[in-house]
Amino acid sequence: MVSNNQKTARNSVYNRRVQDRQNYLNSIVKKVEKGTGLSVAELKKKYSEETLFTVALKHVTTTKKALCKALNLNIDNACRYKRRKEKDGLLVQSVDEVICRYSKHSAHLISTNPKEFEKLTHTNQLSL
Repeated sequence: MVSNNQKTARNSVYNRRVQDRQNYLNSIVKKVEKGTGLSVAELKKKYSEETLFTVALKHVTTTKKALCKALNLNIDNACRYKRRKEKDGLLVQSVDEVICRYSKHSAHLISTNPKEFEKLTHTNQLSL
């Protein structure tokens, strides 16, 4: 039998995780808005979803899932956008996987900011 204190503790941990995820998504939105000088609503009016995906990644380096959740972009479409931009040399994916701050799963960071390309394409793992 689970006591009320245990239920409260579980709810507290769950609520903290939910809040941490939301704070991370909010930080992505803030960086994109600060970098572009436009709100996400204005960006969505101005750009297609694919262009917004590309523009946003110039201002934030994150996982595809986190970006899509933060900007309310279709994740399936984002897979196509990512592939296209990689082929064109406009997007780089990290060599190493990180734990996504949104999903808490292993994932690669992505960016369309050329200043980030070298950092993402060099491994942080030690070789033997």
